[in-house]
Amino acid sequence: MSNIRSTGVIRRPRKLVATAVATAALTAVALVPTVGTADASVHAPAWKSFTWGTLRSGDCTMFSGARWTVYPDGTAYFRATVTSSDNHDAWLMRVRLKDANGAVLTALRNARIQDPASPTKFVKNLPDHTQRYVWTAKGNFDPGWYDDIRRMSLVNSC
Repeated sequence: MSNIRSTGVIRRPRKLVATAVATAALTAVALVPTVGTADASVHAPAWKSFTWGTLRSGDCTMFSGARWTVYPDGTAYFRATVTSSDNHDAWLMRVRLKDANGAVLTALRNARIQDPASPTKFVKNLPDHTQRYVWTAKGNFDPGWYDDIRRMSLVNSC
């Protein structure tokens, strides 16, 4: 990914009110979106990135800078730092890809399914309240939705 350079404009993040649902968008109401391409002659960007400010749910905290990046081939990658004020918690997250009007296009499927009954659930176990943990995840979606993706929402709980 080092050969991809950003051609998007980075906007200052807006402050989030702590809620169980957060949304990032590729519009003027975006938190910190970036769009990049490896070849300026290509019409569709090579990736779309969605970044969040600090989110809290129950005892759990996801720190500012959590980022999902989606690609035209239907893959998505996530990286965040999380913690809990209590031992043996877990951060649970579902991700929805949305169009410019905020309509849900599809939910990301966990590429490393942790619960076969719920393939769209992402889970990070937080065993020790004194530690911060790096959370990485990979998701998949139908690549036919890529051009329409403008927003993303997280539904999370602890």
